[in-house]
Formats: sequence, structure tokens, C-alpha cells
Amino acid sequence: MTLDDCPLCIKKEGEDNDGNVSWIQCSNCKQWYHIKCLKMNELDINEIVSYHCDKCIKKVGPSIYKRKSKRSRVSIDYVALNEGETFALDKSIHFQLPNFLKFEGTQELYVQDNLTKEYMLSTKMEKPIYIPNVDLKKVGMKLPRPKEEITVDYITESCGSDTPVEVMDVISQLGIQPQWNLAKWREYFNTPESKRDRIRNVISLEISNSSLGQNFVRPRAVEEMDLVDKVWDKNDEQQRSKVTKYCLMSVRNSFTDFHLDFGGTSVYYTVLKGKKTFLMFPPTDHNLKLYELWNLEPKQNFIWYPDYTGKNKLKPELGFKVTLNPGDLFIIPSGWIHSVHTPEDSIVIGGNYLTLRDMNMQLKINQVEKVTKVPGKFRFPMFNKVVWLSAYYYLNNKEEFINDIKDEEGAKEIITSWINHLSNHLEISKKNITAKKSIPIDKIGKPIQFLQKLESWSNEY
Repeated sequence: MTLDDCPLCIKKEGEDNDGNVSWIQCSNCKQWYHIKCLKMNELDINEIVSYHCDKCIKKVGPSIYKRKSKRSRVSIDYVALNEGETFALDKSIHFQLPNFLKFEGTQELYVQDNLTKEYMLSTKMEKPIYIPNVDLKKVGMKLPRPKEEITVDYITESCGSDTPVEVMDVISQLGIQPQWNLAKWREYFNTPESKRDRIRNVISLEISNSSLGQNFVRPRAVEEMDLVDKVWDKNDEQQRSKVTKYCLMSVRNSFTDFHLDFGGTSVYYTVLKGKKTFLMFPPTDHNLKLYELWNLEPKQNFIWYPDYTGKNKLKPELGFKVTLNPGDLFIIPSGWIHSVHTPEDSIVIGGNYLTLRDMNMQLKINQVEKVTKVPGKFRFPMFNKVVWLSAYYYLNNKEEFINDIKDEEGAKEIITSWINHLSNHLEISKKNITAKKSIPIDKIGKPIQFLQKLESWSNEY
């Protein structure tokens, strides 16, 4: 039995047929319990600030309950942030949302009515691309049914009601444990706002293997730019990373604090229902360094990134907001720092993809992830293997290399970045089995000789 198993019954997490069993965790020993096994109801649970199980009552005293008051007051939530510290917060909105709403900045977008690979390369993606009320046929995108019919009920039926789903608690910005399934999420999402106990958000439901994902086609330009699609061997015993098709479901006032998309991936984002507002900062050296320092701050959760100055006393530069409506398509370039607010209950389909054009930025973000100690499960799957395969593929397809970046002057920089990153990874692999396994020896041969070939190629520029 683990801490995730209820010790009062024989059932374990994930074995409840209805998928709607509620849990509570002892704040002292961290053991999870079924609420029904404790013979408590949801109303009782909502009044508890800190639950103590029978074993821990002898050590730390009885459970702590909220204090009652007849005065009108804000709905309070007690949230653990910053490695266990607990704070009393208004649970109706994220505490940084007022800062988000009052932020003003000059909008910097490419506004288009179409999306092509040629356009993405010619602009060097120096700004996000916004296609309002996108013409699906024009951009080569396909939905399995009209966007108005893609509801949470339809998503649940397409993916399966027992499908596990990572649900984010908006106030704490942490995942909910034990994990929910889609049936429980559907019940929550379809509950009237006034009856929802707190704000929750789903931002990482990968749908590639579902009927929803199989009948959805990404924008043509995204398909053409996707680096993993190009370099990954379909016969590889490892299945390529599944990050290409996500369904995001957010209730009103959901908020995601500032972040970088894993691996420096670019993102396509199609709103089907509701609205989404982004607050964005470009990946300048100054902004990325501040982001790195901000992530390392002990009280980072309570520091508003746009006001953060670090050691140089200079705030992040060039921030702006954009609001997306149903039918809009949005392309976020590699490395853009952003937070997201949901003004209305919303459903979005989007996905992540690596590109050759953004290789330098992607490797830079990979380094930021290392410095800020992003856990492996939140990074791009098999990132280093993709980098090895990319260098191998284009070493053997040099004409295609220039065609896929449309920037001969930047060619040497990409090859040099490959050499530096892969040389470091090779050193790590001498002591790390996982790193060693990620080097595709069957393709590249001896790594040192392969790196020498890249050096020779670099000298051609």
C-alpha cells in the first residue's frame, strides 16, 4: 500500500467504477483517504483547513476548521505554495489576475488571413501570428465536426470517460492528486459556475490516439514545419513524442502563470468555444535572463513577472496582450514567455512542435529548463534524441537544410549549436544511462566521428 491508496478499504486509485470518488489527504503524514470511508460528506470537507487522520491526531492535534463569521467576507482558500508554506487566498480568482487585467502594452502581432510555411520562414517568426476567424480550408486544417459541436461531452465520448486527465488547481498552480478522469472533469465543467467549489483547468490532454485527434488535421504549415515528423524513423522501436494535438478545457477565470512552452516548442492554438487572453513577452536575452532569475526566487509565486527587475533593476520589455475568440487561430513562436487568462469557459485544440528554424532558441530554452530545474516529465519527450536525429538528417540532406531555414547566414550558427549541445550530451552520457540510450548509434555510428563530420560541414560556411 502506498500513500495514494486509501488504507480504510481495499480499493486503490483508479479502480473506482464511477470515477467520482472524492479524496482528502492528511496534512501531517500525507496519506490519502476516501471521504466516504471516513464517513464524511463534501460539506464537512469544505470546512477543513488542515485534515489530520486518526493516527496523527495524537501527534499534532485534531483537524483545523475554518473560523465562522457572520460578516460578509471573501471566500478564503488555504493553499500550500513554495514548498509547503500555507497561505490564505481568495479562491474565486488567482491572486495575480488583477495584475494581469490592468496590464497595458502595445500589441505586436502579424495579423493574417492565411498561414503558410513560406510566410513563417520569411518573417523569421519575430512576432506571433494571429489569424482571426480562420478559414480552415485555406490553412489546410480540419476539425472532426463544426466547432460548436465539439463540447466537453463530445470530447469525453471520443477519448473515453475513464481516460486520466491532469487537472490543474488554478489558485495553487499545482496538479490535483489523486488524478481525475474525463468523466469527473465533465461533471465539474458542466456544473454551473456558482456551484463549482474552486477554479480548475485542463491544459495537457493529448488526444492523438482518440477519434477526436485522429479526425483532426493540424494547419498545413505546422505539418510542414514539424521537425520530429521529418527526422523520426517510423520504424524506431520508440514511438515519437505525442505532443502534437492537445485539448485544453478551462472554466471562467482560469489563469496560468508565466511560463515557456517545453523544449522551446512553437504552438498552434485554435479556440473552439469561449475566449482566451494572452499576456506575452518576446524571448530577448534580457527577458529570458529575468525569467530564469524569477523562477529561482524563493517567493516566485507571489512576484509578478512584468514587475520583476532582478539585479539590473530593469523590468521585462515589450509585453502585450491579445484576446482570442471562437474560430481564431494563433501561432506562438519559440521561446515566448506568456501567461493566459480565460474570460469565459473555453475549449481549445492546439499543439506543440519543434522546428529547424528555431533550433538555436530551442536549445537555449532547454538550457533555461536545466538551470531552473524543470522536472523531466515537464520537458519535451526525448528532446536530445530529436537533436541528434535532426543533425544526422540534415547532414545527409544539405539542400533541404537551407530550404527549411531560408537563411544561409544562420546555417553555421545552427550547426555550431548542434555541435556544442551534442558534445555536452555525449559527455553526460558517459555517466548517465538514460542519456546514453538517447544517442541513436544505429543511425549516426560512432558519436565522436559524427561530431567531426558536423565540424567539417560547419567549415563549409
